[in-house]
Amino acid sequence: MGQAKKVSSALSKLFVYGALKYGQPSNSILASSGNGFAKFWCKATTTQKLPLVIATRYNIPFLLNKPGVGYYVTGEIYEVDDRMLNSLDNLEDCEEIYTREKHDMNIGVGEGTVPCWVYLLQKYPENLLSLRYLSSYENSTTHPYIMRHRRTHKHPAQDDLTYEAQN
Repeated sequence: MGQAKKVSSALSKLFVYGALKYGQPSNSILASSGNGFAKFWCKATTTQKLPLVIATRYNIPFLLNKPGVGYYVTGEIYEVDDRMLNSLDNLEDCEEIYTREKHDMNIGVGEGTVPCWVYLLQKYPENLLSLRYLSSYENSTTHPYIMRHRRTHKHPAQDDLTYEAQN
């Protein structure tokens, strides 16, 4: 008998705060087994204040890497496999827009913290800091999230995140 192919059982924790949360427009990405494995683990909050803003013409929620500014942000922790992380890295334009970093997340009074991957915006124009900070993201008709497949290639999201005016 042939040996069964060994599947990596190591799961990582991923903190989601925006459109990937349950009930939000991109949660289907986590729910699709074609992208890898993801299972809801618990609700959580950042251990430090960070600015969560809605920006670009596509109303994308961004967590800016500027500790001490904004609010403690609430979100959800999922257990994910490497395949799902790779799928999300591609979808989240890792390197182009976001960076994925490990940060401790608060999982409740008396429960302590747990290290999780989180997608942060490292480089951003200063004017993003003048936007309204949120403690929690919900898609709304006021700032409707535009799904990736409905965005125009003429105006990629990163165009709205550049430091210089476009010609």
